[in-house]
Amino acid sequence: MTADSRTTADSRTTADGRATADNRASFDPATHPFWHGFAPMGFVLGQAGPDDMWVRGEGSWLVDAQGNRCLDARSGIGNMNLGYSREDIAQAMYQQARELPFVCTMRWEQAVPVAVDYARALVDAAPAGITRVRFTHTGSAAVESAVLMARGYQRNVGRRKKRTVVALDGSFHGSTLTAMATGGQRILHRFFGPMPEGFAHVPLPDMALCPRCRDKASTDKTGTNRASTAEATCGSGVQAALRELDPDQLAAVFVEPVKGVSGVPLPDHFLRELREFCTAHGILLVFDEVFTGFGRTGAMFAAELSGVTPDVMCFAKAITAGYAALGAVAVTDEVYGAFDISSTSAFSHASSTDAHPVACAAALAALRVYQQEDVVAQGSAMGARLAHALSEALSGSPRLGAVRQLGAYVGLDLLDAEGRPAGMPMKRHLEARCRRAGLLIDYTPDTVMLIPPLTTPPQDVDFLAATLAEVVLAFRESDIDESTLRPATLRGHR
Repeated sequence: MTADSRTTADSRTTADGRATADNRASFDPATHPFWHGFAPMGFVLGQAGPDDMWVRGEGSWLVDAQGNRCLDARSGIGNMNLGYSREDIAQAMYQQARELPFVCTMRWEQAVPVAVDYARALVDAAPAGITRVRFTHTGSAAVESAVLMARGYQRNVGRRKKRTVVALDGSFHGSTLTAMATGGQRILHRFFGPMPEGFAHVPLPDMALCPRCRDKASTDKTGTNRASTAEATCGSGVQAALRELDPDQLAAVFVEPVKGVSGVPLPDHFLRELREFCTAHGILLVFDEVFTGFGRTGAMFAAELSGVTPDVMCFAKAITAGYAALGAVAVTDEVYGAFDISSTSAFSHASSTDAHPVACAAALAALRVYQQEDVVAQGSAMGARLAHALSEALSGSPRLGAVRQLGAYVGLDLLDAEGRPAGMPMKRHLEARCRRAGLLIDYTPDTVMLIPPLTTPPQDVDFLAATLAEVVLAFRESDIDESTLRPATLRGHR
């Protein structure tokens, strides 16, 4: 930043007249007006002030009020897949805001043209069989809408007893109460409960005991295909649990085809068997692609990795590449048709900002970039370069458990001094050290999550790998001072 564009400690605007939060008095915990984040605000405000606020984005970088730059290897929160400062997306939003900034779609009016245009483009890009789309404003709202849609579908086709919604243990499907109940994060259920009725959770597929998963791992290493003839697979336990719940009571099963917290895909055969089970028992299969959609896993949508088409797909995050808030629920003709029978069968659920025209304009512009600039392939090449560089830089380090890559998702599994998976204090410490070195990373209980924009150029990838490797190699357990680190959250992620 130039001196002319910086503010004084007491000013309220920059030299060019823009509003600013650069007033030190406003960062007093007793009077600070903005409540955000997962950590107590007293901690947040005690760790940073107005000079530390992000004020600009440039490509894969964020810039703070002092002009310090940080490479964003977490893509905001997994949504900035195309990076910052895209003029084409910003211009599309500006043009739509000037022409028509809002039309309500929760009553009976026709939608604005850009919403129809984007719906058509989205279903054309989606897996074959997904033909209709209904927009929401967030991923959590998309999941909640899908829950209500599944129950409404079953009612409309005459299966009124099918009300229970099922997901995997430990899964996360959103932060509204319904989405939280759908997910299998037990600590959230305890903290924010009681949860609404009508939800159940089944064990994760046990890939360690699955002969097909072991055969695939052997094939991946040796190139020799040893197809298993064993009947029991990692999906057998899940199907047994679904039978115990009684398929006649089940409306839908929700899964992430790739687990967002780890980057580990559910096995193809598991998803195929689950698809067959759901079809046989009249259960809707829902893929939550809020995190995995739009190129993160090496395909436009993670459903393409297995070739399994669900009945319902949920999107958000990178749907607009982070430039606006938008979510979507995309469905097959069969699901859509169950709500187009009579006025009493209609899906009477919406929010006032669903299909917001400016957000749809951002999403349509982003989709054109994904398709016309071959961004998915760019992301996979970026992920491969990052994984290779980290493997080379950390080779021989006792801290390295594994470097895993799936498309533009790289998971760095680290070990403590005893050779056990790294704990959260170690990850929080590494995150803080990386921040000081000009790198923003993210982490979960499963892994250090590296998800930079798909468009991150090679020189930035090399900086990411070199900086992170240097921090990891310098780490000692005695360096951890938890009093200086951000507190753990309920989910333990940050």
